[in-house]
Amino acid sequence: MDRGTFVSYLISLIVMCSPFAALPALLSMTDGLTPEEKKRTGVVAGVAVGVLLLTMTWFGSLILDFLGITLPAFQVAGGFVVFMIALSMLNAETSRIKQTYEDQKEAIRKPSIAIVPLAIPIMAGPGAISTVIVAANSFHGFWNQVLLSLAAIFVAFVLGLTLYFATGLERVLGQTGINIINRLGGLILAAIAIQIISKGLIGLFPFLMGSPI
Repeated sequence: MDRGTFVSYLISLIVMCSPFAALPALLSMTDGLTPEEKKRTGVVAGVAVGVLLLTMTWFGSLILDFLGITLPAFQVAGGFVVFMIALSMLNAETSRIKQTYEDQKEAIRKPSIAIVPLAIPIMAGPGAISTVIVAANSFHGFWNQVLLSLAAIFVAFVLGLTLYFATGLERVLGQTGINIINRLGGLILAAIAIQIISKGLIGLFPFLMGSPI
Protein backbone atom coordinates (compact mmCIF):
# COMPACT_ATOMS: atom_id res chain seq x y z
CA MET A 1 0.00 0.00 0.00
CA ASP A 2 1.56 3.30 -1.12
CA ARG A 3 1.16 6.65 0.61
CA GLY A 4 -1.59 7.92 -1.70
CA THR A 5 -3.69 4.81 -1.24
CA PHE A 6 -3.25 4.96 2.53
CA VAL A 7 -4.32 8.60 2.67
CA SER A 8 -7.33 7.89 0.45
CA TYR A 9 -8.37 4.99 2.69
CA LEU A 10 -7.91 7.09 5.83
CA ILE A 11 -10.04 9.93 4.47
CA SER A 12 -12.74 7.59 3.21
CA LEU A 13 -12.96 5.87 6.61
CA ILE A 14 -13.22 9.18 8.48
CA VAL A 15 -15.91 10.39 6.10
CA MET A 16 -17.74 7.08 6.35
CA CYS A 17 -17.83 7.21 10.14
CA SER A 18 -18.93 10.88 9.81
CA PRO A 19 -18.11 12.27 13.28
CA PHE A 20 -19.94 15.53 12.57
CA ALA A 21 -23.09 13.61 11.69
CA ALA A 22 -22.84 11.94 15.09
CA LEU A 23 -22.73 15.28 16.95
CA PRO A 24 -26.49 15.96 16.90
CA ALA A 25 -27.19 12.33 17.85
CA LEU A 26 -24.84 12.53 20.82
CA LEU A 27 -26.26 15.82 22.08
CA SER A 28 -29.88 14.76 21.70
CA MET A 29 -29.39 11.35 23.31
CA THR A 30 -27.40 12.73 26.24
CA ASP A 31 -29.80 15.56 26.99
CA GLY A 32 -29.93 16.05 30.76
CA LEU A 33 -26.47 14.59 31.43
CA THR A 34 -23.61 16.62 32.87
CA PRO A 35 -20.83 17.89 30.55
CA GLU A 36 -18.45 15.32 32.06
CA GLU A 37 -20.89 12.48 31.35
CA LYS A 38 -21.31 13.66 27.76
CA LYS A 39 -17.54 13.74 27.31
CA ARG A 40 -17.16 10.27 28.79
CA THR A 41 -19.87 8.97 26.45
CA GLY A 42 -18.00 10.40 23.46
CA VAL A 43 -14.72 8.80 24.51
CA VAL A 44 -16.33 5.39 25.10
CA ALA A 45 -18.00 5.59 21.67
CA GLY A 46 -14.66 6.35 20.02
CA VAL A 47 -13.00 3.38 21.74
CA ALA A 48 -15.86 1.08 20.71
CA VAL A 49 -15.49 2.16 17.07
CA GLY A 50 -11.75 1.51 17.23
CA VAL A 51 -12.25 -2.01 18.61
CA LEU A 52 -14.78 -2.85 15.88
CA LEU A 53 -12.63 -1.47 13.05
CA LEU A 54 -9.55 -3.32 14.30
CA THR A 55 -11.53 -6.54 14.58
CA MET A 56 -12.77 -6.20 11.01
CA THR A 57 -9.25 -5.34 9.80
CA TRP A 58 -7.74 -8.55 11.15
CA PHE A 59 -10.64 -10.97 10.91
CA GLY A 60 -12.77 -9.59 8.06
CA SER A 61 -11.12 -11.90 5.53
CA LEU A 62 -11.86 -14.94 7.68
CA ILE A 63 -15.50 -13.92 7.89
CA LEU A 64 -15.79 -13.69 4.09
CA ASP A 65 -14.04 -17.02 3.64
CA PHE A 66 -16.27 -18.67 6.22
CA LEU A 67 -19.38 -17.38 4.48
CA GLY A 68 -18.04 -18.25 1.02
CA ILE A 69 -18.37 -14.66 -0.24
CA THR A 70 -15.91 -13.48 -2.90
CA LEU A 71 -14.22 -10.10 -2.61
CA PRO A 72 -15.69 -8.69 -5.87
CA ALA A 73 -19.22 -9.57 -4.76
CA PHE A 74 -18.63 -7.91 -1.40
CA GLN A 75 -17.15 -4.85 -3.14
CA VAL A 76 -20.28 -4.39 -5.25
CA ALA A 77 -22.63 -4.87 -2.29
CA GLY A 78 -20.53 -2.70 0.01
CA GLY A 79 -20.18 -0.03 -2.66
CA PHE A 80 -23.94 0.26 -2.99
CA VAL A 81 -24.28 0.59 0.80
CA VAL A 82 -21.63 3.32 0.84
CA PHE A 83 -23.34 5.11 -2.07
CA MET A 84 -26.72 5.10 -0.30
CA ILE A 85 -25.13 6.59 2.81
CA ALA A 86 -23.41 9.20 0.62
CA LEU A 87 -26.77 10.23 -0.86
CA SER A 88 -28.17 10.71 2.65
CA MET A 89 -25.18 12.85 3.58
CA LEU A 90 -25.65 14.97 0.44
CA ASN A 91 -29.20 15.63 1.64
CA ALA A 92 -27.96 16.34 5.18
CA GLU A 93 -29.96 13.40 6.50
CA THR A 94 -29.14 10.43 8.74
CA SER A 95 -29.29 7.29 6.64
CA ARG A 96 -31.69 4.62 7.91
CA ILE A 97 -28.95 2.14 7.04
CA LYS A 98 -26.88 3.65 9.84
CA GLN A 99 -29.68 4.40 12.29
CA THR A 100 -33.35 3.46 12.21
CA TYR A 101 -36.19 5.00 14.16
CA GLU A 102 -36.23 1.83 16.25
CA ASP A 103 -32.60 2.46 17.22
CA GLN A 104 -33.51 5.96 18.37
CA LYS A 105 -36.38 4.71 20.50
CA GLU A 106 -34.23 1.98 22.02
CA ALA A 107 -31.51 4.50 22.88
CA ILE A 108 -33.96 6.55 24.96
CA ARG A 109 -34.58 3.55 27.21
CA LYS A 110 -30.89 2.72 27.71
CA PRO A 111 -28.75 4.18 30.52
CA SER A 112 -25.79 4.52 28.17
CA ILE A 113 -25.86 5.02 24.41
CA ALA A 114 -22.08 5.13 23.85
CA ILE A 115 -21.75 1.70 22.22
CA VAL A 116 -25.27 1.16 20.84
CA PRO A 117 -26.48 3.03 18.90
CA LEU A 118 -23.86 5.83 18.91
CA ALA A 119 -20.76 3.77 18.05
CA ILE A 120 -22.72 1.00 16.32
CA PRO A 121 -24.41 1.61 13.94
CA ILE A 122 -24.44 5.45 13.78
CA MET A 123 -20.67 5.77 13.23
CA ALA A 124 -19.36 2.26 12.56
CA GLY A 125 -22.25 1.00 10.47
CA PRO A 126 -22.42 -1.32 7.46
CA GLY A 127 -20.65 1.20 5.24
CA ALA A 128 -17.60 1.52 7.50
CA ILE A 129 -17.45 -2.24 8.05
CA SER A 130 -17.65 -2.83 4.29
CA THR A 131 -14.88 -0.30 3.63
CA VAL A 132 -12.57 -1.96 6.16
CA ILE A 133 -13.19 -5.52 4.97
CA VAL A 134 -12.67 -4.56 1.31
CA ALA A 135 -9.37 -2.84 2.15
CA ALA A 136 -8.19 -5.73 4.33
CA ASN A 137 -8.91 -8.17 1.48
CA SER A 138 -7.33 -5.94 -1.17
CA PHE A 139 -4.00 -5.29 0.61
CA HIS A 140 -2.45 -8.47 1.94
CA GLY A 141 0.63 -8.80 4.06
CA PHE A 142 1.51 -8.09 7.69
CA TRP A 143 2.69 -4.51 7.18
CA ASN A 144 -0.38 -3.59 5.18
CA GLN A 145 -2.50 -4.92 8.05
CA VAL A 146 -0.47 -2.78 10.44
CA LEU A 147 -1.07 0.30 8.27
CA LEU A 148 -4.80 -0.42 8.13
CA SER A 149 -4.79 -0.88 11.90
CA LEU A 150 -3.04 2.46 12.40
CA ALA A 151 -5.70 4.06 10.21
CA ALA A 152 -8.44 2.48 12.34
CA ILE A 153 -6.82 3.73 15.55
CA PHE A 154 -6.43 7.23 14.11
CA VAL A 155 -10.06 7.33 12.97
CA ALA A 156 -11.22 6.16 16.40
CA PHE A 157 -9.09 8.92 17.99
CA VAL A 158 -10.61 11.57 15.69
CA LEU A 159 -14.13 10.34 16.49
CA GLY A 160 -13.52 10.29 20.23
CA LEU A 161 -11.90 13.73 20.15
CA THR A 162 -14.73 15.19 18.07
CA LEU A 163 -17.42 13.82 20.38
CA TYR A 164 -15.45 14.89 23.47
CA PHE A 165 -15.78 18.50 22.33
CA ALA A 166 -19.26 17.96 20.84
CA THR A 167 -20.99 20.77 22.73
CA GLY A 168 -18.43 23.40 21.75
CA LEU A 169 -18.16 22.24 18.14
CA GLU A 170 -21.90 22.37 17.56
CA ARG A 171 -22.02 25.84 19.05
CA VAL A 172 -19.20 27.04 16.78
CA LEU A 173 -20.27 25.32 13.56
CA GLY A 174 -24.02 25.49 13.99
CA GLN A 175 -26.39 23.17 12.16
CA THR A 176 -25.65 24.92 8.86
CA GLY A 177 -21.92 24.35 9.20
CA ILE A 178 -22.42 20.69 10.09
CA ASN A 179 -24.71 20.22 7.09
CA ILE A 180 -22.13 21.79 4.75
CA ILE A 181 -19.41 19.47 6.03
CA ASN A 182 -21.71 16.47 5.68
CA ARG A 183 -22.58 17.38 2.09
CA LEU A 184 -18.92 17.78 1.10
CA GLY A 185 -18.14 14.48 2.76
CA GLY A 186 -21.08 12.86 0.98
CA LEU A 187 -19.74 13.98 -2.40
CA ILE A 188 -16.32 12.47 -1.65
CA LEU A 189 -17.95 9.32 -0.35
CA ALA A 190 -20.10 8.94 -3.48
CA ALA A 191 -16.99 9.05 -5.68
CA ILE A 192 -15.29 6.44 -3.47
CA ALA A 193 -18.39 4.23 -3.66
CA ILE A 194 -18.36 4.33 -7.47
CA GLN A 195 -14.70 3.26 -7.43
CA ILE A 196 -15.46 0.34 -5.10
CA ILE A 197 -18.40 -0.79 -7.27
CA SER A 198 -16.38 -0.51 -10.48
CA LYS A 199 -13.56 -2.65 -9.04
CA GLY A 200 -16.08 -5.23 -7.90
CA LEU A 201 -17.77 -5.36 -11.30
CA ILE A 202 -14.42 -5.82 -13.05
CA GLY A 203 -13.63 -8.64 -10.63
CA LEU A 204 -16.96 -10.33 -11.33
CA PHE A 205 -16.88 -9.64 -15.09
CA PRO A 206 -13.22 -9.41 -16.23
CA PHE A 207 -14.28 -8.79 -19.84
CA LEU A 208 -15.35 -5.26 -18.77
CA MET A 209 -11.67 -4.32 -18.50
CA GLY A 210 -11.35 -4.61 -22.26
CA SER A 211 -14.56 -2.75 -23.09
CA PRO A 212 -14.10 0.44 -25.11
CA ILE A 213 -14.79 3.70 -23.28
